[in-house]
Amino acid sequence: MSTLKANAVQSLSGSGTNVTIGNTSTYVSDVGGVTQNTVQGLLKAWTVNASSSAGTVGDSFNNSSFSDDGTGQTTVTLTNPMNTATDWCVTQGATLYYPYVSKAESTTTHSLDTVSGAGNFTNGSSNGMCSGDLA
Repeated sequence: MSTLKANAVQSLSGSGTNVTIGNTSTYVSDVGGVTQNTVQGLLKAWTVNASSSAGTVGDSFNNSSFSDDGTGQTTVTLTNPMNTATDWCVTQGATLYYPYVSKAESTTTHSLDTVSGAGNFTNGSSNGMCSGDLA
């Protein structure tokens, strides 16, 4: 096996440092016991501080819009679609009130909903991460 050592990587055109990783690329685990597919292990989208009352997002990746669907109910629309409507995962954490429903609704949308301690929809702030296969 060969070892590549470099302080910088430059594209063949001579400008920039773009490196393309193929969808079959793997990495070795921290302890070296297993290998994992690099592309499958990446987050495909994320949302930070999505406010259901203000209809705003603090920061995001691969999101084209955020909509207020009612008290405590929001929909996030992805820029780049997932492969299927059912084979992807949304993980949610709330910074104000409690996370409730966080699920894929289609290849391009998912919900981030919040409820009160009594279980009623209430306006809050959520963070979400999407994993799975992009189309």
